[in-house]
Amino acid sequence: MAGILTEFGHDVVPTENVVDAEVWLATSHIDVLVTDLVLRGEQGVTLSRSCRALGIPTVTLTGRDFLPDQLSRPPSLLEKPFRFSDLQRVLHAVDTVQSAAGVRPPTSSAA
Repeated sequence: MAGILTEFGHDVVPTENVVDAEVWLATSHIDVLVTDLVLRGEQGVTLSRSCRALGIPTVTLTGRDFLPDQLSRPPSLLEKPFRFSDLQRVLHAVDTVQSAAGVRPPTSSAA
């Protein structure tokens, strides 16, 4: 995933788990978080919510089925299997929203 995001032009900071990501996020700036819904023993949705609370847009990947009315469904959810062009489209949408809001364009992504 990090390689694909790099090919899309993003600077990528891969982390091993939610704790490592949160430590990194506490000391550094990112423009968008890309995470899986389920991470080694921890829920990626927790990380997504933490980032959203900080104003960091998130893209959450999942192989899990969601019903349209579920409240736990994270925004910018990309369901597996997906094409890398789908990921690129979602990241472009995040970039468009940030640009419209006057936020600088995404240059780094945590995965």
